[in-house]
Amino acid sequence: MIAILAILAAGVETVEATPVTVVDFTWLFVKMLLFLGIICIAAVVILKFLVPRMSFMKRLTREGFAKVIARQAIEPRKHLYLVKIGRRYLVIGTADHGINPVVELTEGEAMGLGIKGMGD
Repeated sequence: MIAILAILAAGVETVEATPVTVVDFTWLFVKMLLFLGIICIAAVVILKFLVPRMSFMKRLTREGFAKVIARQAIEPRKHLYLVKIGRRYLVIGTADHGINPVVELTEGEAMGLGIKGMGD
């Protein structure tokens, strides 16, 4: 609306649309929609597949004081995690509304579970 008022105030003369100009603007609009679709698809692919595989994300998770050794789904939104904090191994239960410690395991009990990556 402001652009129309600016054109009228500037005294720019407008020209009636001809079949040639209508086709040109329609083609420009269709190309714009196609490129917008391509950009949206590319953004989804990048965010869904490429960003999780980037190395800087792995470095951020490696440097923490707690390491998640394993995760076991119990229900769709309820999980059990085996977490190593220092020399302690904790089993933690998570749900929609909280995180609860379940049990603390000794190193021998944790190793006896047979989970890959326990020797790290």
